[in-house]
Amino acid sequence: MNGFLILNKPVEKTSFDMISLSRRALSEKRIGHAGTLDPFASGVLILGVGGYTRLLFLFDNLEKEYIATGVFGEAKDTDDRTGKTIAYGDTKNKITESDIEALLKNKFTGTVLQKPPIYSAKHVNGRRAYDLAREGVSFTLKDTEITIHNIELLSYDYPNFSLKMSVSRGTYIRSIVRDIGESFGHLAYTDSLVRSRIGSYMLDDTKDPNIENILSFSDMFKNHNNIETQIVSDKIYIDKLLSGNTHLIEDLTLEPNKYLAFLDKNNALISIVSHNNYKNIYSYVSDKKYIELN
Repeated sequence: MNGFLILNKPVEKTSFDMISLSRRALSEKRIGHAGTLDPFASGVLILGVGGYTRLLFLFDNLEKEYIATGVFGEAKDTDDRTGKTIAYGDTKNKITESDIEALLKNKFTGTVLQKPPIYSAKHVNGRRAYDLAREGVSFTLKDTEITIHNIELLSYDYPNFSLKMSVSRGTYIRSIVRDIGESFGHLAYTDSLVRSRIGSYMLDDTKDPNIENILSFSDMFKNHNNIETQIVSDKIYIDKLLSGNTHLIEDLTLEPNKYLAFLDKNNALISIVSHNNYKNIYSYVSDKKYIELN
């Protein structure tokens, strides 16, 4: 069984909970996700099923959109509502709506450096940061470069504010809300978070995890601008692709960060080719049992 699922993860469920649920529903052990969501968050979660767990890299660089609500006046150790209050901000100086909008435009748009939350999945000397934080171990996380493509203030009624933003891979929304609060001296934490989009995959596209809702490669990537498809009907050519024949692809013209997917006459995925380090490589080759050569 190969395919993809687009789920709406509910609040209080972990991303792995959704994998476990899908494994039971599909009777398939090989299931992985294309980007975790915190338990307190909800929204779009993409799963790869069967051999397509090896294709989850195709979602790595897709823009993600979130809707977050923040609360001024407190800092939490986790930077969200599930954590312990560790400080109270100076709320004497009132923040106006125009203050927030100006800050978002000047400091939270484009490529910026971000300090990840200490309760995060970042690795520190081979261990997860959240494990070290729970144990009370002191450590420092390096700033990471992220891109905030767009950010807008949806609503504001002090101390509550709501944001909608589209961001690059590796962005922590909790950090953005925290840093907005620190910029004003009021402090802030994230109260709720919804991932409303991954690339072109929206909340309206989400389905329950059952066999009828599994998407094929062609259906999943029909609107994906970074993937070009080519139908192959010649059996000898298909067999060479399945064998990872490098001579077959060395003269193909491919742009960086673009992919060429070879499909058989039934739209089953044969292999994916990309350009890396000045040469074309196979990013994925299907198991022969999924391809009809007769």
